[in-house]
Amino acid sequence: MKEKGFTLVELLAVITILAIVTVLASYGISTVSNIIKNNIWENKVNIIENGAIRYGEDYDFLLKEKGSSKCAFMEYDVAESLYCNEVTVEYLLERNYIQTDERDSSNKKIITDDKGNVINDTIVYVWIENNLVYAKYIIAEE
Repeated sequence: MKEKGFTLVELLAVITILAIVTVLASYGISTVSNIIKNNIWENKVNIIENGAIRYGEDYDFLLKEKGSSKCAFMEYDVAESLYCNEVTVEYLLERNYIQTDERDSSNKKIITDDKGNVINDTIVYVWIENNLVYAKYIIAEE
């Protein structure tokens, strides 16, 4: 009489296939997770820059009064008059130019980067060129 069941070789083959599928799935999930984190960070940078542009539009007179003729990150000289100023992310958060649901332990508004670091004290450059307001958030290189 023949017994029902699987042989040891069949069991090992199934376990090996499951291990390969698990490794491939975990690699795919981590790749998708990294893409999502990068997209979230890029969206945060866009939100910061758009908030800084709104600030610049509201306070264009201040930029023209106190702005410098060249932003620190610029590598070129602008032929026309340029008014550049620096504001912090925290300044924009406090004045509601940037909206966020992120909070620290004291319920203060914060923005975190893609590594989870709070970036409230980082600088956003706001400038007027050809009567248009621009903003640039320079991502700090580590």
